[in-house]
Amino acid sequence: MQIIHENEYEETMKNIVTPYLLSHRRELYVPGADYPFRNESKRITGKIHMLQYLSDIDMPKGVVVISHGFTESAVKYDEVAYYFLKEGYHVYIPEHCGHGRSYRLTADLSLVHIDTWRRYIRDFLKACRYIKKAHPDLSLNLYAHSMGGAIGGIAAAWEPDWFHKVILSSPMIRPLTDNVPWPAATAIALEKCIFGKDEEYVAGRKPYDGSGSFETSSATSKPRYERYKNLRAEHKELQTWSPSYGWLWASAEMSWYLRLYGWKKYTAPMLLIQAQTEDLVSVRALKNFAGKINRQGKTSCDYIHMIGTKHEIYGSRGKILEKYWGYIFTFLDDTENDTDHR
Repeated sequence: MQIIHENEYEETMKNIVTPYLLSHRRELYVPGADYPFRNESKRITGKIHMLQYLSDIDMPKGVVVISHGFTESAVKYDEVAYYFLKEGYHVYIPEHCGHGRSYRLTADLSLVHIDTWRRYIRDFLKACRYIKKAHPDLSLNLYAHSMGGAIGGIAAAWEPDWFHKVILSSPMIRPLTDNVPWPAATAIALEKCIFGKDEEYVAGRKPYDGSGSFETSSATSKPRYERYKNLRAEHKELQTWSPSYGWLWASAEMSWYLRLYGWKKYTAPMLLIQAQTEDLVSVRALKNFAGKINRQGKTSCDYIHMIGTKHEIYGSRGKILEKYWGYIFTFLDDTENDTDHR
């Protein structure tokens, strides 16, 4: 596969990738999951915004659903979608609640807030159900990054027969909480939620102001970083920026579920890719998670440590991406451990 390199990135994305994606793209809105809440006065459901890209080859290899990360959106995955399309896969990218053009639980566009972690999972599975119905004869594969790795990972645990193969890139098995110890951070989040302050910004976080630099970012490719920074500055729906205490508590509950229960339920082969420099998710939790699956689980988990990368591995330089995508497509093309999940 031809990976886009730094010296040609801007021109290639503008003149080749974007027109190609637009010619294969359709925007969809899928109703979010409808389910009971503890507090009926907060019973909110809305529509999930989703981008659909259909391959134009006669016999597609399958379907890939992308579960994006915290504060991200579907358009951040333009390059990722392009590679999957060129390899013969249909691609769907649903935007999680509070992100992009999907429904939100707060009017503050900067704030990522959720009332219960189960909302993320059930909404995502609702989107996957739509995808499976649209392509009943094709296998469904999961590609998930960071927070999306937690959401997609739990979805694959809840409905293990839906997914043919699972790719987790820097998944949020347990988030890191800056200089605050994990037990203290979760205790503070729980207290805030109990006393009705779940929609407050986590201490030290602030609304979007256009700041941020490549040097402190989670990418190692400057043109890739700058492309999305510019898109975010131009579009208010992309300016999600900071977590609420409700989100922090939800991330803790997702982490506990994955580490205590989720790992036991997988049946699809899994590929987990870890960044070398990781400031946002616990590497120890990643290794323990993969180790438990391989020792006591129902399937296998290939574990790859990507040298020269930061948290957003898909935002790396061209030479590194050649290896990254090589690992991914070798994993998808391998039929030795295939399961017939359709």
